[in-house]
Amino acid sequence: MKLVVDANVVISALIANSKTRELIVTLEPELLTPEFVHDEIGNYEDLIVEKSGMSSDRVQQFIDLLFQYVETVPASKFYPHIEEAEEAIGDTDPDDVLYVACALARDTGMWSDDADFDEQDLVPVFTTTEVIESFETM
Repeated sequence: MKLVVDANVVISALIANSKTRELIVTLEPELLTPEFVHDEIGNYEDLIVEKSGMSSDRVQQFIDLLFQYVETVPASKFYPHIEEAEEAIGDTDPDDVLYVACALARDTGMWSDDADFDEQDLVPVFTTTEVIESFETM
């Protein structure tokens, strides 16, 4: 299964040793994310340090580790799909447009627990629970 993951899924994996973290490592190399997610995660580094109980250096090591399993996609690769994605979800959450555009460009679904993605019908969206269930039945 190939999926575009949003920043919240990656942040969740950084905060706790969880099934989400295990899935990110297990699904490799089938996970993708827009490259701006590195910056977005950086904006939450203090929160990740606080909630995870890890030092800042350790959090950075985990970020580096997780991104060995998640392919980052440059904006130039999904730029042609931004207008279509914006029409589908831009009014709901402009921050989500790039994720949908990335999924369109790579002809894949999304892994997100953000209900805003349910407002669009261009790409299928799977919650963490659904991703877990799909691999438990394999």
